[in-house]
This record gives sequence, structure tokens and C-alpha cells, in this order.
Amino acid sequence: MLAVLSVSACSKPSSSLSWREVSLPGAVMLRDVADCGDRWWAAGGAGGGPAAWTSVDGVTWSSVPFSPLPASYYGPREVINSVACAGERVAMIGAVPGGAHGNPRVSTWRFAGGRLVENAAPFETYGGDQAVDVGPMAAGPSGFAIAGNRSSGGAAWIAPPSAREFRLIENAPGLAGKTVARDVVALPDGRWLVVGGSGGVLDQRSAAWVSSDGKDWSRDDPPVSGGFNEIQRVVPDGDDLLAAGMRGTAFGLWRWHAGAWTAGPTFGGDASGVRSLALAGGKPVLVGGGLFIDGRSVPAPAPPVAVAGRGATLLLASPDRLWIATV
Repeated sequence: MLAVLSVSACSKPSSSLSWREVSLPGAVMLRDVADCGDRWWAAGGAGGGPAAWTSVDGVTWSSVPFSPLPASYYGPREVINSVACAGERVAMIGAVPGGAHGNPRVSTWRFAGGRLVENAAPFETYGGDQAVDVGPMAAGPSGFAIAGNRSSGGAAWIAPPSAREFRLIENAPGLAGKTVARDVVALPDGRWLVVGGSGGVLDQRSAAWVSSDGKDWSRDDPPVSGGFNEIQRVVPDGDDLLAAGMRGTAFGLWRWHAGAWTAGPTFGGDASGVRSLALAGGKPVLVGGGLFIDGRSVPAPAPPVAVAGRGATLLLASPDRLWIATV
């Protein structure tokens, strides 16, 4: 635990990682990458619609076809923003601005029959008068979950392993209120843990909530720290969790181990917050206004958008290219 949370000179990563550019066909727009154990995924958009690619070795990639609903107007025009997987079970979130006010029109997609199939959902599932935002997706033993926010505060969307239908959980006891939900992760026992913040704007506290069914949530907050605190991304690390977010104007790390949180170091910082978080070579890799490995700013081959790790291998997405390196 201490090795991952510390930022020590002896573990300083190379300032010049050997990056290998990975080619994808045509003009692409990349938003997220993921490691699914024996397969990598990258997702975003191409040709004015949703796009995704998959690879075994991270070097040779193949595109995956999409099947929008027959009557879907926005589905064929979406860009994929988040991909989650548990083994061969894969699901994604896509969105595109639409309507009179240009609000995001959101849908989910499930991997079935070698293609990504759009799920049907009522407009109010992700939109409507109570909508605020729909955040990242996570996968776990019991299915899939999405973290986001409604006018009532933090919210979640829960789906079974088929990822065919996501159920909106808003106004949930323990989760809703003066809260924001930024990310979600599956615990080893199958429960869901949502991270974010609670309280006032200037003195917001980092917060976490746990639920087994998505209906009732219990607080599991990290230690209190003065000023603004918000956990924005969380990833599994064996039976532990590694989380990152803002602590004041700097980035901060947190670790969840055996049901208890520990606050880690602060470093760097960017007004846009933490965009992506991964583990590679046993080190936290963070995207937020640049690339940070083990708490140190590292030159990236292009502006980073998202990262994923498998062992010592790091996969990085820039807006229109993929890169791979060993950490």
C-alpha cells in the first residue's frame, strides 16, 4: 500500500518513456481505453458516429461494428465516452448534443454477437428535467454501473450482466442530497462503490457510498481534509481500490484497503480535474492537464485523453492516436 501511495525519488519514472504509436484506420476521435484482462479496448468516434476497436497485444487493432436501434436518431451520431468490461462482458456509454438546447442525448451499448448493440431506454433515463450529467461506467461480478448526477444529487444507473437495460437510481437514501457522484467501481464482494464529494462548494469533502443493490447506500467516506476535496476517479488494485481527485488545487490520491480509507500524497494539479486513472508497473498513472506517473509529471507523446494499464504496459489515448509503452 505504501509503495503505491508514496511519491519517492527512488521510484521516479523515466522522463522519456519509449512510446510506440499504434495506427488505427482513418480519422478517429478517441475518448476512452480499457484493459479487459486478455484484450484491450479503445472507443470514441469515426465517420460521424460511434466507433470502437479491440486488440490482444495492443499493437494490432480491429474495429468493432455498431448496431443502432432501427428507429434511433442519435445513436448513429454518438461518440463513445466510456467503456467498461469484466472478462468478455463489455458495455459502453455514448452521447451526442441534441434537441433545442443541445443537451447530451445518451445511450448505452452492449457487446453481443461480435458487435455493439444500442440499448433501448426512455428519454428520462438519462435526460429529462432532472438531468445533470452521466459519468463513467464500471463492470463487476453483478453487472454494470454508471455514476452521475441528477438535480437531487448523486445518482447511479445499474444493469445486470447482460447490460441490456440500465435502471436509474435517483433520490436514493444515503446517496442523494448535497452530493456529487463522479465515478463507480465494483468491490471484490460484488457491491458497488461510488466516489465523489459532499457538502459546500468551497469546503466540499471527499465522499464514497457503498450499495449491494443500488437502492440503499451507506457512507464510507475517506478521512476529512480541510478545503475542497473531491474523488473523481477510482480503479481496482487487487482487493484494494486506488482513487484520485482534487485536494485543494492539487491532485490527491486515496487508497481503500480492508474497508478503510487512507489519504495519500498531493501533487501537480489542473483546473479540469482528473480525467483518467490507471495502474501500470505498480504505479498510479493519472491524466489531468498532462500525464503523471507515480505523482510526477511525465512528457506524453501527444495530449493525453485516457490511460489503461496491464502489468507494466501502459496504453495511452490522445485525441486521435493510440500509444503504448512500458512503465
